[in-house]
Order: sequence, then C-alpha cells, then structure tokens
Amino acid sequence: MEPHVIITISRQYGTYGREIGRQLAEYLDIGYYNKEIMKHIAQDMHINPEFFSNENVNDAGFFSVSNRHGSLINMTELSINSQVFEKSCELIRGIAEKESAVIIGRCADYILRDNPHCIKVYFYNDVEERIQLAIKEYELAPKQARKFVMRQDERRSGFYEFYTNQIWGEPKNYDLMINTSQMSKDEVIDLLAAVYDRKKGVTTLKGAFKDQYIEQRSMKE
Repeated sequence: MEPHVIITISRQYGTYGREIGRQLAEYLDIGYYNKEIMKHIAQDMHINPEFFSNENVNDAGFFSVSNRHGSLINMTELSINSQVFEKSCELIRGIAEKESAVIIGRCADYILRDNPHCIKVYFYNDVEERIQLAIKEYELAPKQARKFVMRQDERRSGFYEFYTNQIWGEPKNYDLMINTSQMSKDEVIDLLAAVYDRKKGVTTLKGAFKDQYIEQRSMKE
C-alpha cells in the first residue's frame, strides 16, 4: 500500500508559498489545506470564523481582539490560542492518516516531525524582493512596506517558536530550504513533485486536475 505523503510549507512573507502549495496540490491531485483548517476549528469551538482573520493577529502571532497591534495577550486569549493549537494538531495528524496533502503553515512541520512520510519545506527569498511585493500589493510607501514585511515574519516566527520551542526557519527543522528568488514557481513545483514521488515509491499521474483549488487562489502572502 502506498503511503500518504504530506508536504508541509512554512514560508517567509512574500515567497508565494500559498500559491505554490495550491498549484502543487493541483498538479499532484492531492489535498490542499490552508484556511480550511481554521474553518474546521471555528466550527468545533463554536467561534465565528472571522475571529481567525489576519486583522485579529497581534505582533506576536496570536489571535487577539483586545490587543491586536501589540505583543501582549490576556489569559483568555492565550487559552483560546492553546485550544486552537491543540485542535490544529488533531486535524493535521488526522489528515496525515487519511490522505496525501499539502499543508500550509500552522506548525505542521513540527506536528508531523516524527512522520517518515512528511516532506518539510521552508521558502525564503530576498527581502528587497518581498518589500517590492508589499509595495505592489498594498500600495505602501517603501518604509511602511519594510515594516510590514518584518511584522509578518515576526508574527509567524513568534507563533511557531512559542508552541514548538524550535527556531522558525532553522535549516535543521526542514528537509528542503528553497530560495524562491532563484527558482521559478514551475521549477519549485517540479522539484517538490519529484521528491513526493520518491516518498510515494511510484511515479504518480500529474497535471490532470488543474484549477481544482482555484477558489483558494491568492497572490498575497
């Protein structure tokens, strides 16, 4: 029986991680999990899904309405965030048991660290290129764009490091570190598809279900 292979994608802001992950999942005809995980958690916790919007993420990477722009978080919000993480663990492990999939963020690489069929990937690229993307996408001034990019990365690293005690972006925590400034999206997808086949132990059918996740499409990272 072929193993279920999971590709987890951690990424700096502006590396097109979600878009690459979506296209990769379509190319391999496997599951794609990004915001769907948070929707399931919202249902389980009987919370309005809007609570999990980016606008409610504070500077430390936690969901926080009362202090959305600061680094502090109260005990109630900490409890909610801890419950969210626990449910993320349950859902991600459940996905790994039942299917092959691409999972974006949510500390999935750490949660599945002992799974021999998990491919843990980290995307990074040139900061100036990421700043230019923020300027283009959000019509920000260069100084504002630089602060925006740094804040997005700080949020991701803060959340990751709090729950994993691992350093976000530390090479030893990943199987592949990919510089998306040096490789095109197609090259990255071809590379990861080849690694996926090695993990699977077979050459899989590819490219038959283009745009099956088109509703997930977003260039903003």
